[in-house]
Amino acid sequence: MKRASALICVILMTLALMAPVAFAADNSDSAAAAKTDLELVTSSPEDGAAGVAVDNLSVKMRFNKDVLPASNDVRKANAKQFKMVDSEGKKIPVKVYYSEDEQGLILVAADVYSGSNKNRIKGDETYTLIVGRNFQATDGSTTGQQIKIGMTTLNQGRSTAIYMILMVLMMAGMVFFTLRSTKKDEKKKKEEREFKEGVNPYKEAKKSGKSVEEVVAKTNKKKAKKEEAIRKQKEAEAAIEAEIIEKIRKESNKRVSSPRAISAAGSALKLKVVKDSGEKVDAKEVEAKTEEARKKNNKGTTNPKNQSGKAKNKKKNKGKKKK
Repeated sequence: MKRASALICVILMTLALMAPVAFAADNSDSAAAAKTDLELVTSSPEDGAAGVAVDNLSVKMRFNKDVLPASNDVRKANAKQFKMVDSEGKKIPVKVYYSEDEQGLILVAADVYSGSNKNRIKGDETYTLIVGRNFQATDGSTTGQQIKIGMTTLNQGRSTAIYMILMVLMMAGMVFFTLRSTKKDEKKKKEEREFKEGVNPYKEAKKSGKSVEEVVAKTNKKKAKKEEAIRKQKEAEAAIEAEIIEKIRKESNKRVSSPRAISAAGSALKLKVVKDSGEKVDAKEVEAKTEEARKKNNKGTTNPKNQSGKAKNKKKNKGKKKK
């Protein structure tokens, strides 16, 4: 009985000692799972991109968490997690830049200025950026797995060849159209000269092998066609000119809504309009009446009409002498 009780006590004590270890294992597993939730959201260029520029080769990556290092030690440790290699596995030095303004954003650029010329980025070459599984975010979490971004650079030799071909084609096109335009101008000048001076039918018949009558008929037909074209052109120009003149005339004409009396414009001269009854009118009498009306209007004003500055001064001087 005593032995059984001792055996049971030993078993219970063993279980009591093993329980904390088991719980601790579970807790450590959950903590490890919590620390590997760092994920890459986007990258530019994306994995498998082609035609990437050779100059300033770099990869912009955005993660789902803030990746700004919490200390210099973490920054140094993260720098070792980035590696860039070419198609032959040769390493290319890189620099890592963290964004303090945008959360989760980093830039990994090829450091072509360090080392020898062997580190220069080549055209039409495949490069792969590798991010290690231990790359840490600000909160200490990691990706838990490697991230690879492959890209192929632009073939500059091919691009230069295409550019040169396009330049040659463009120059050839310019020469072709210039010659064509010159030829058309010469043909037009020749036709105008023949239209003014006329064509020697015998010389043209000998040159073309046609009869004189055919040459004359063809020349007359050309001449009639040219005259018709000139006539139409003149008519069109005349119509445009007439339209412009009419438009200017309409814009320059001033119209009033209804007739108005002279007094409405500010005139003080009153004239009486009498219908012509057939009687003769004395011109001197009309002139005298007009002069009398003008004097009445000017009377009492400080600045009589039609009076010069000399007359005003003369009048003032006369007044002073009388005093």
